[in-house]
Amino acid sequence: PLAAGASPSGYSCASASRPRGGRGRAPFPRVAMKIERHLIEDPLIYEILYFSPIEVGDERFTNQLYFQTDMYNRTWPQMMVDKLTGQIEHLRHVELGIAPFDAQFKRNHRAAVLFHCKMALAYLDGREARIAMKLCKTAEPATRSSEGRILKDPASDFDFLRVTLLSVLACAARRVKFYQLAVDSLSEAKDIAVRASSEEDNSIHPLMVALTMLNLSAVLGDIDHDEHALRWGLEALTHMYSLFSKGGLPEAVEKYFLVLACHNAALLNVKLTRWDAAVELFNEGMEFTKSLSDVDDGLRKKLINIGAQAKHVPEGFLEEAVNALNGWGEDGGVWNLSFWDFTEGEIKEMIHVLRHTATLRHIIIDHFDDDRRYSNALEDTLLAQFILAAVSCQSLQLLSVASLDFDPRKVWRRIKKRSFLETSWYASALNFSTILEGAQKPEVACYRQQLQNMNHFSKKVILNLVILGNECDGVDISDNQIDINCITALVRALRWKKRLKFTRQVSLLVLQSNDLNVETTGELARCWDQPTPDELLDEEWASESADSASNAENTMMADPTAVDKADPGVVQLDVSHNEGMGDKGFELLITGIAKFKPFRVLLAHTIGLKADGCHALERLSSTSLERLDLASNAIGSAGAEIVCAAALKCPHLTTLWLNNCGIDAGAADSLASLLKKHRKLNSISVNNNKLGSEGVIRFCMGAAHSESLTSVGLAHNEISSEAACQALGDMMKACLKLTSVKLSGNHITAAGAGHLGAALEQSKVLTVYFEDMGFDAPMIDNLLDHGAGESHQLQAMHLNKNPIGDRGLSAIAEFLSLGLRELSLSGCALSALSQWHLWNLLSLSPHLATLDLSYNKLGPTGCTDMVKFMNETAKENRSLQSLELGGCSLGDEGFLSLVPVLGSLTYLGMRENGITCAGLEDVMNSNQMIQLRCLDLSKNSIGEQGVHALTERFQQEHKRSLWNPKQLTSSIDQVILRDNNIAPGLAASTEAFLNIHNPLLKVVW
Repeated sequence: PLAAGASPSGYSCASASRPRGGRGRAPFPRVAMKIERHLIEDPLIYEILYFSPIEVGDERFTNQLYFQTDMYNRTWPQMMVDKLTGQIEHLRHVELGIAPFDAQFKRNHRAAVLFHCKMALAYLDGREARIAMKLCKTAEPATRSSEGRILKDPASDFDFLRVTLLSVLACAARRVKFYQLAVDSLSEAKDIAVRASSEEDNSIHPLMVALTMLNLSAVLGDIDHDEHALRWGLEALTHMYSLFSKGGLPEAVEKYFLVLACHNAALLNVKLTRWDAAVELFNEGMEFTKSLSDVDDGLRKKLINIGAQAKHVPEGFLEEAVNALNGWGEDGGVWNLSFWDFTEGEIKEMIHVLRHTATLRHIIIDHFDDDRRYSNALEDTLLAQFILAAVSCQSLQLLSVASLDFDPRKVWRRIKKRSFLETSWYASALNFSTILEGAQKPEVACYRQQLQNMNHFSKKVILNLVILGNECDGVDISDNQIDINCITALVRALRWKKRLKFTRQVSLLVLQSNDLNVETTGELARCWDQPTPDELLDEEWASESADSASNAENTMMADPTAVDKADPGVVQLDVSHNEGMGDKGFELLITGIAKFKPFRVLLAHTIGLKADGCHALERLSSTSLERLDLASNAIGSAGAEIVCAAALKCPHLTTLWLNNCGIDAGAADSLASLLKKHRKLNSISVNNNKLGSEGVIRFCMGAAHSESLTSVGLAHNEISSEAACQALGDMMKACLKLTSVKLSGNHITAAGAGHLGAALEQSKVLTVYFEDMGFDAPMIDNLLDHGAGESHQLQAMHLNKNPIGDRGLSAIAEFLSLGLRELSLSGCALSALSQWHLWNLLSLSPHLATLDLSYNKLGPTGCTDMVKFMNETAKENRSLQSLELGGCSLGDEGFLSLVPVLGSLTYLGMRENGITCAGLEDVMNSNQMIQLRCLDLSKNSIGEQGVHALTERFQQEHKRSLWNPKQLTSSIDQVILRDNNIAPGLAASTEAFLNIHNPLLKVVW
């Protein structure tokens, strides 16, 4: 055939490779490119296509059947040969002038030679290549003439007949591996075609010229004359582009021949190891196959085979990639990459698909091993490029990695796995919500513990996704066992400068409770290094490739300002609870941070830091450090002194936390000096240390000179003496900006309490924490009597875990500041007898908005008077919004007694109160308004009936609000039902019900 197509020597052309039937039987079904006869109107085009792999109509198949009958099958067609021999003798008579050279001779001669060529092709189709070759040689004299007038006559068409005969002969010779004969035949045919096409009469059609060149290229490739073969292959492709640009042929025919030519040239480039050219030809040819039907003579598969070699990927992978790119196959919109190795070639092909597909909706990646075949640096770069392509792919809706599903353009909004109800027939009538998080974008995207049980490769994919697809201020990837095997991907993604326009550079990074040892921390410190030239080239390639893909909405920022827009990078870092870091790891981390001037916040509590490691902090003076947390590190007083010296060199520092660091009075002078000299430090916390009374006195002497101090934490520091309390009071009065003081856990004397009370009256302090300080009723009375009760500034007092009792509550109710907004009395030995004092407290505290009475034995009637007062007060005059009554033994009766105030509270805490289904049913069936943002019913005994009562009540309220939006109806935004022995099935079905009938109600199970 004229277009055998380029294929390895083991392949034959499409028409010559069709299996034939047995003796006297029809051939086996054939895979061929076939078009209807009426589509080709030009007889010459029809004759050219007859000898090509494209079947036009049924003539060629009919001829094959005819010559496979018993008369001709595996038999020399002597009668047909004799007819042609007679025609050849007639030609010689014409040359001698014995017979006339008229129109009838011309028609008969052309028809006879053409029929003989068709007969030879029929034998070739029937796998009788040697007979076909012998028939061509027999007919060879019929295509020659010694008379120029005969050869040049347009009606005789000798050039066409000779090129056709030589092409069939070459194909037959190629079939039996007589390659030199095939080359000689096609070389002559090519010369005739090129000469004839250059003449004015243009006796050879351009299509025949192109196909002859293509055939010659294929045969030259068989004998490894690849450079020569490539020349004629590209020449054929050029001729086809020129010819087909004018139209005139069916689109399928044009695209078929273009695919043949691309396949041929791609194969030759592969043999010459010119991979880029081969890839370009493969992509071009694959684009042409879109116009072919499923029956394409196997061309698409052959092209994929060559493309796989050029792209260095498995053939099966490339076939999947082609299907994913074009939406072919049973489910072309889903691409499962779990069974592939993610080699360099595979990842590059994935990127190509993502940048050009319009049909791919879902990608699945679920690897179970970490056996990688190339370096971390190369893998991290490739994965970053892959994720950028995925995030910018407009058609992609879902990216599944291991057990997590992500929306590629809202990576903070993970998609919930569908339950049985959502995938069954029942779902057809319901619209289930598939979003795990809310629609509101959070400030910090949380992935805590989500990657914990994944292998390192899956973690790398997700880390790239959450960093490069980030839209939030920060990312929390705590407690995910991130170690040296996957931290490199995180660092590479953080250092990637050219990003998608809709994404944001991560400024806050939380890495709590991971496997950050010295080596891992050293790698993390590279986050703030400048990109290397190679890394910038990789980013530029990703940027330019995305731009060339013309992804209109989300193209990469290729302009020079893109890098500036990506700055400043990570400015807040939390590496707490990584005890393997130690002094060496901390030093490496600080060395990296010190390179980045905009850095502001470092949280590093519980990292195994000792005093020697604190010396590294001096390097932070080159940054804009504002907050430093080194809590729960055994740095001792020696380390604290080093920290204070370094903090003095950080002019922007505003917050310093050194809780539980083993600090004693030895560091008091350094702390005092820091507070006295630093101009911006406004918050210091040294809770859970051992400063003691003497140390606190020296601490307060320095703090009293601070002009910026707003918050002091000295809880659990063994403070007991009256002198220490007096020093604390003096500090509170001297610091005009001080608003918060935390002294919990220090058991002071009654006289000391008086000093504190007096200081509260004369200071600007708004919030005090006096928890677990042994305050009984007399001490509370002493505290309030010395001035705390007269304070016009105090707004929040936390007195939890003090044995105040009912008598102490009476003093609080009578003397506490009228401006108090928050009071916490959890675990303060209150009883049901205190209900009158609670009434008094509310009546005398017109601004009290938050009240915590949890873990006091109030009993079912302990809140009766308080509820009565609130019920008698106009709703608009009620200040109390949040009421915590957890663990107060209220029971069903006490819960029901609170119904009158459920319309004015925003939060009600009722955990651990022995509430049953009956109690919740009674509350839900009451005819009073309920308008809560949150109702906490954790750790009670609410079963199925209670859940039904809850959902039924608010379903009716939701319907009523839809019918009449202006009508005031009951509502609860969130109900917490943890630890209530509710079956998982009940929880799932209730969740499904609420999604439809009351989507505004959220239940926490």
